[in-house]
Amino acid sequence: MDFIDNTRNIHIGTIIKEKLKEKSMTITDFAYKINRERTSARDILKRKSLDTELLITISKVLDYDFIRNVYYGEKTSPTLFIAVKTNENEIKNLDLPEEFIRLIQKKN
Repeated sequence: MDFIDNTRNIHIGTIIKEKLKEKSMTITDFAYKINRERTSARDILKRKSLDTELLITISKVLDYDFIRNVYYGEKTSPTLFIAVKTNENEIKNLDLPEEFIRLIQKKN
């Protein structure tokens, strides 16, 4: 029930506005990237809540997971994905933790 109680204190428009400032993004750029008119984008910043699909679009544009970070209170750090083509013998020679090597080998 913490999730439901937490939503009462959230004004998502204000939080989006803060993220726009952090990204130094103008309302015009924001509107363009979410495929809305400027007046509609300004209206978003006044809303207490938003449609999930719109919030996901805004999350992608601002590179910030509003659902996880705001509503669930989880802080995520950026994730780096690296793809490397290798064979099993090369994997064994890598200086990686054993559990990571086991995960890699399971995928092959």
